[in-house]
Amino acid sequence: MSQTGYTLRIAGKNQVTLPREIVTALNLQKGDELQIIVNTPSDIRLVPYTRVRKDLMTPEIERLLERRRQEDKSGTQMVPFDEVLKKAAVKNARRRASVARRAHTRLKTQRKANASQK
Repeated sequence: MSQTGYTLRIAGKNQVTLPREIVTALNLQKGDELQIIVNTPSDIRLVPYTRVRKDLMTPEIERLLERRRQEDKSGTQMVPFDEVLKKAAVKNARRRASVARRAHTRLKTQRKANASQK
């Protein structure tokens, strides 16, 4: 199981900058929240964090979240970061191709409309 490691420097106000590969792989945006989970001093995890309104929580969602918390604690279903990057690259390439196809189709439609107006 291969792992990718990064060395980060703590800047002023205890801030760190995440490498672009991580931000892209996790599809993070400015303002997104991350939860830091410290299992041991050598086992620290950053997990994308989403707040959910309490009135939207159902018992089923609570059970799913609790199961996910237990999986996080036990370390099961952990995937090497290289695999995450590869899957994210494929997903992003597909999304870019889809956007490009739609833009191309729109452009062709506009050209046909402009040609018929002349």
